[in-house]
Amino acid sequence: MDGRTQQAVSHEDLMRFLDGEVTPEERVAIEGRLEASSELRREFAIFRSIKEDFQDLSFAPQDGDSVWDRIRSRITSPVGWALTTTGFLGWAAYAAWSFVKSPSAIVVKLTTGAVVIGMLVLLAQVIWDRYREYGSDPYRNVHR
Repeated sequence: MDGRTQQAVSHEDLMRFLDGEVTPEERVAIEGRLEASSELRREFAIFRSIKEDFQDLSFAPQDGDSVWDRIRSRITSPVGWALTTTGFLGWAAYAAWSFVKSPSAIVVKLTTGAVVIGMLVLLAQVIWDRYREYGSDPYRNVHR
């Protein structure tokens, strides 16, 4: 080490020492300064703690998903729902038109219509309840 760093150990020198990137002469000099200065030992302990915390961090995507998997899921899910909804509405419109135009008795049409409308009302109620509950569900962000 040069004369300047023997008198004071910089933060950069402490980090290099912590990473094992110092020469044997620098290592001896920094160890000597660490023994002589409680303030320097405190700073070294802080740096060591920060290094350990950063080593524990993982920047890999969770659950093995890549970034592209998440992007694809954000695109394909809305497209899938749009196509499913459009197809269902088209099918329902054709079924209703066929039902109305059929030569069946009015009693059959009314009872069938009542059953279908009742099921749709129940389904709508379940969807509405789930929608309201979703905002206050304490477990919605819990993943296995």
